[in-house]
Amino acid sequence: MNPETPNFESEGLKIDKDRVLTYSQLVCPLDCLYCFSSDLNFNQRQDVAYLSEKQLHLFKELPPDVKMIMLGCDTEFFQPQARALEILHQLAHLSKDISVVTKMSLTEEMIVALKDVNSRLREHNNFLSFSESLTSLDSARKWEPRVPEPTRRIETLKKVYGTGIKTFVALRPLLPTVPEEELKDLVSLTKDYCYGYYSGPLYLKSLDHSLIDLGVKSDLTIEKMQPHWMPGGNEFYRIEKSGQMDMLRSIVEENGKMLFEGAAEAMNYWRDYD
Repeated sequence: MNPETPNFESEGLKIDKDRVLTYSQLVCPLDCLYCFSSDLNFNQRQDVAYLSEKQLHLFKELPPDVKMIMLGCDTEFFQPQARALEILHQLAHLSKDISVVTKMSLTEEMIVALKDVNSRLREHNNFLSFSESLTSLDSARKWEPRVPEPTRRIETLKKVYGTGIKTFVALRPLLPTVPEEELKDLVSLTKDYCYGYYSGPLYLKSLDHSLIDLGVKSDLTIEKMQPHWMPGGNEFYRIEKSGQMDMLRSIVEENGKMLFEGAAEAMNYWRDYD
């Protein structure tokens, strides 16, 4: 590495192809049982800003082929909502598309503010992507004890969609314990308020976990790996239930939508489509 080249990853900015993923060190308050953030090799704390001054400075030095800024990769971005809006305004002038993902239900004022941010981005041929994270319906309280009810999150998705922002549903992680009918209901309730879905496997640091059902363990594909979208030095078990992703794809396509690999693929598709 050239000594003058910034070490983005050491500062919690992971460049992956044409996107940069932000890792904040800010503790997520939602306590989802499947969350990997507390197992990352970053020291998470409660008394830090979502993005540091150093990170904000480094955004101005991103390579020109980085087109997207992905916010909310390792914690809840909209905590608090006012600070999240400040960050979006600070990043809106960088001529990059911006992706946000949340498990929260947002206030009317925040949704109007997101519309304004998207309008600023559109002036420079960029756009804001908004993803609402939903992993389940009936079992949501079990796995996401401090997250707003799915109905409230779907209502937020509907309202953001109504502003003209590109909205997506993040069915991530795809929990091996969620039955087919629950996934069908989830897609049915959200299909009219999004431009598509994306999903991905479950990542756990240990296999001694309640999400690993001994009754279905023989149906699981388990691989220990370093996810390419995480900072280096983070090995996790990648866990997939046989046939579940194909089943989800069929459900999504039967409802006239597309299932993408992730938010970046979805954004690239709709950028070209527009």
